[in-house]
Amino acid sequence: MPPKQNQQVAATTTFSSFLEQLKPKFKTPQFFWFLGHVSTVFNITLYTFFSIFGRRLSLRYYNFALLSIVTTYFIVLFQVFKASKTSFFSIKNLSTNDNFQYLSLAVVWYLVSNIKVIGGGLTPFIIFSVFHAANYFKNYILPILPSVPATTKDQASRIINTLITRYNEQSLVFATNCEIYILFSLLVGFPLTLYYLITNFWLAVVNVLVLAQYIHFMKVRYSHSKHTKLMIDGTIYQIEAKINSGILPPAISAYYNKIKQQAITIVNLL
Repeated sequence: MPPKQNQQVAATTTFSSFLEQLKPKFKTPQFFWFLGHVSTVFNITLYTFFSIFGRRLSLRYYNFALLSIVTTYFIVLFQVFKASKTSFFSIKNLSTNDNFQYLSLAVVWYLVSNIKVIGGGLTPFIIFSVFHAANYFKNYILPILPSVPATTKDQASRIINTLITRYNEQSLVFATNCEIYILFSLLVGFPLTLYYLITNFWLAVVNVLVLAQYIHFMKVRYSHSKHTKLMIDGTIYQIEAKINSGILPPAISAYYNKIKQQAITIVNLL
């Protein structure tokens, strides 16, 4: 048999062996969870690139990314409720579940994407997906890759592990900042809703829906995430320190406290 043909046979055999080792993973939800994260990273990257050329071209990848996000969180929720005795339809449990909150965000944003695209909304998701996909790849795909020396695999595994260990906490803080930025941008743009009631009724409805849902989302995150709580508490502390410093007129302080109480009342209702 000619050397070139021998190489082709060897490559085919190696790839077949890789597929055989990969087959058991096809039967696990975790593998499709991994593919969902890979698809999320891929589509958000394409969305970011094509957004340079306009909304119409990038919207397809924005929606693909949201569908990928929905897939990953649905798999997580399905596994959690499958392993527990809790009813999947328990409203109380779902309303305070972080995974369900992220899933619901992705679902609503997908449904309203033809009317409104959430600026910066995909950033936290790509951060989570990069780390989840990298960790799964390190543990389950890298060890069975064909034609890769063991020393190279070990080195790659150490590098991935170091990156995850070193930057995981920083990435969570950055994702939290992005989530707070999204809330801020939605609040700043909300006054235009009154104008949209006349010029674009459905956009006004979507603005109200998206903001109400996101406030509830941040309320849950504030209760469950130490990073979110620290960021929000720190921001409020800095604002109130300036307002109560005596430099500003007392009327501003009184107006701020009035707005704050109204905001607390609204948040408690959501």
